[in-house]
Amino acid sequence: MILIYNIFMIIKYFKRFFYFFKDYRKAFIKYSVLSVIVAILELFGIALTYPFIFKLLSKSNVNYIVTYSIGIAVVVLFLLKNLFMIFFTYVQGKFTNRFEIAIKKRLMNFFLNSEYQKTYKISLAEKNKIFGLLLSNVMNNFILRMLNLNINILIFFFIIVLIAVKFPLATMATIICAVLLLGLQNGIYKPLLTKLSKQVSKSGLLNNQGFNEAILNIKSIKISGNEKYFYNNFSKYLIQHYENLRKMNFLTAIPPFIVEPFAILLLFVLLFVISCQNYATPEKLVASFALVATAIFRLTPTIARIQVNLNGINSAIPMVSEFIDFYEKYNIRNIEELNSTKYIKFNDYMQLKNINFGYEQDKEVLKNINLTIRKGEFIGIAGLSGVGKTTLVDIIAGLYKPSSGEILIDDKVINGRLKIGYIPQEFCLISGNIRENVAFGSDEIDDERVIEALKKAQLYDFVKNNYKNGIYENPFTDSIGLSLGQKQRMAIARALYINPDILIFDEATSSLDLKTEDEICRVLTELKGQKTIIVIAHRLSTIKSADRIVFMENGTISNALPFEQLITISSQFNELVKISSVAHNKED
Repeated sequence: MILIYNIFMIIKYFKRFFYFFKDYRKAFIKYSVLSVIVAILELFGIALTYPFIFKLLSKSNVNYIVTYSIGIAVVVLFLLKNLFMIFFTYVQGKFTNRFEIAIKKRLMNFFLNSEYQKTYKISLAEKNKIFGLLLSNVMNNFILRMLNLNINILIFFFIIVLIAVKFPLATMATIICAVLLLGLQNGIYKPLLTKLSKQVSKSGLLNNQGFNEAILNIKSIKISGNEKYFYNNFSKYLIQHYENLRKMNFLTAIPPFIVEPFAILLLFVLLFVISCQNYATPEKLVASFALVATAIFRLTPTIARIQVNLNGINSAIPMVSEFIDFYEKYNIRNIEELNSTKYIKFNDYMQLKNINFGYEQDKEVLKNINLTIRKGEFIGIAGLSGVGKTTLVDIIAGLYKPSSGEILIDDKVINGRLKIGYIPQEFCLISGNIRENVAFGSDEIDDERVIEALKKAQLYDFVKNNYKNGIYENPFTDSIGLSLGQKQRMAIARALYINPDILIFDEATSSLDLKTEDEICRVLTELKGQKTIIVIAHRLSTIKSADRIVFMENGTISNALPFEQLITISSQFNELVKISSVAHNKED
């Protein structure tokens, strides 16, 4: 019963998985049908053993040409079977490889093409787990093992049919023993492997988290002197994960050692039965012995492989379920393919009307936001931490959709993407040279535009004077070669390269020295009127020359006025200016 239930569970997950991958279901069935050829070659190779031995030992009318032709046919069939198995292994690997590539591309398309609001809570460790541990188990321990299981079940079935024709009683004994053996092993292994699989999934996530926490925070860790804590933390999760993997690998490797003694015992039982049936005819007896011995010789590894593949599938099913749940939860099957971005023209003004937003229900971060931003205007956004400054900018950038309210561009509800240049607080480099980092994924790189963007970001002179290959230099090996301030100016150059309608600075000058900040402020002044500039500022000196400063309190806009007016009207802003001035003087 356990074995039958297990098979039904596998079929259930097979149907559920391939519901999302119907294109590859046909290929899977095609390769499963190919396994019939392997089973047929195996069948005839074993079947011809009986007439070969019988003819060889026959005392009358021995035709050696026929006899040895049968013998050669046996060898050729087994050779062909093995050659076909080599070919089948190759096409299996090719199929699963292409399948895995297709899924990974689909997942990457999902992360890049989905609304940011939909995926931002999925941690880096979870993403690593999906692309690594889960997908690896889906392909290697579920899809590939199911293909192998199909082959071995067919071989087992064909051999049993062959023996049944010749020795029905012996066949019955073989089937009973095989089913009992597989059922017993599944009864023991399945709950253990299911439990272990969940532990492997959990420990895999913790292992990824331990790695990410140590590597991504290595500078802070070294400065704080907490290396031992993060090393021990990483080691604990690593050891735990590999201990779970060891247990799983151990359980899946046991079946051959159990099947072998069973096969020897079964062989003796069958030989005894056959001896009782054919003791009067020596040539039939020996030929029957040869047939049964060959059949058992082939059945032994077949039964072992069936159990090994069942164990592998059982170990993978919790992770297959987790992967399918993720695929289903985010409706990845129906995510559209990536297309070239089409931007909305921004001719006059942007208007935010009655905008409300919350990351969770009943917890609003922004409340009744009303704001008009005219083209070419320089807008500063200020306020204490946690008042919703970054969230407001993320909504303007299109990363989040408001819970209620609407955004208008030139009196029309926004229905696409604005051309925005984004300068974050922390700049991430990509592999490649300076021009590739500035162009940031553009299909065709215009060197003149790269140079112009670097000049506006106050970085071109540094590049020209320090690198003999200029913009073709790659100083970013291991993310070094530029200071923090230079990296931020590289981010500005990247934002300017696309010639955006709107420039967004997300506290981008907070890590710059005062001289560099002053240079960036001059860049902002030069761009004023040419670009619509939105700056979230920690240092209020950055936005002092803004046309208006949007001052936020508790998720709302309390005022939107020029610096000099705001400082006289708002006591809270005045206090913030004093705090900022003290910090500014300390830096001096």
